[in-house]
Amino acid sequence: MSAVTIAPVTEADRSGLLRRVRAAHRLFELGVADLTKDQVDHFERKGVLPIAFSLAHMVISEDRGMTRLFGVPLLWDAHAGKVRLDGGVPFQGSPMSQAEKVRIGDVDAWRAYQRDVFTRSEQLIAGASLEKLGDIYPNKPSGTSFLALLVEDAPARVVDACEAWVFQHAIRHVGELEHARALVGLGGLS
Repeated sequence: MSAVTIAPVTEADRSGLLRRVRAAHRLFELGVADLTKDQVDHFERKGVLPIAFSLAHMVISEDRGMTRLFGVPLLWDAHAGKVRLDGGVPFQGSPMSQAEKVRIGDVDAWRAYQRDVFTRSEQLIAGASLEKLGDIYPNKPSGTSFLALLVEDAPARVVDACEAWVFQHAIRHVGELEHARALVGLGGLS
């Protein structure tokens, strides 16, 4: 069995990742900019998640991911009281019955939190040393998570986790957001 060779992270790798992350963040910001509280919390029917779920799941997960990767404080702690999230913070694998109950108390406070998370993620990626981005993430990804599929049998690096947990996760939920916007009578994002 041969050892897996891991290429060092280059400035081109960082630059490409930052372009993708910034574009995904801008799409998310556009998708949230005109939403009202009623639209964010709209519950179409059983089995269809409210926009609040997609927002809370994607952005709080990004905040947590950056905390794990870069050792920075969780931004959610300073914003939770203003946002007033109801129904609990959704995690991967949250039961549908719980996810359907997620609501956001203050959409403007949410937008401020989201902006802080996106700004910090972009700054952390931009400011990290190439060595830090190339560090091996100690927990081996498993199953069919995007990170596991991305790295296959190789160890996951910090840059790979950023690709999966920030860019790919945001793009997946932008699709949900775009569909949910249609359910509340709004247009698409492009």
